Amino acid sequence: MSALPFASYSSPDLEKQFAVDPSNHQYQTTDGATTGPSPHVLNAGQVDKDKPASPKKLENGEFTALGSLRAQLTGLQDDINKFLTDRMEHAKRKKARLEEDKERDTRINKEISDLLDGGDDDNNDVGRKQ
Repeated sequence: MSALPFASYSSPDLEKQFAVDPSNHQYQTTDGATTGPSPHVLNAGQVDKDKPASPKKLENGEFTALGSLRAQLTGLQDDINKFLTDRMEHAKRKKARLEEDKERDTRINKEISDLLDGGDDDNNDVGRKQ
């Protein structure tokens, strides 16, 4: 049996390994979930002219070695694409949260500064005799 393809992801905060499970249907097809045109494009009536052919099979119905490798790599690519998309979405949410926190802190600091500078707008001088 030949070795299965794998991939590694490394960043300062994370190490991740991606491995093929040949019994999983995802690794037995070249019709990847994250490859090809987006559902939006397909729903607009476009046809996927670049869709890959199914993996080649032998007369006994088993995949050829290259057909199997193509299918496994398509599944592996799906795993990586999903992982990276999740990481990007997480980073976007984190950035938005940090920006909201910064805006809130700026607003609070301004309010505190205004109060300390006597700019509380209470109009305390109204009605006082001078």
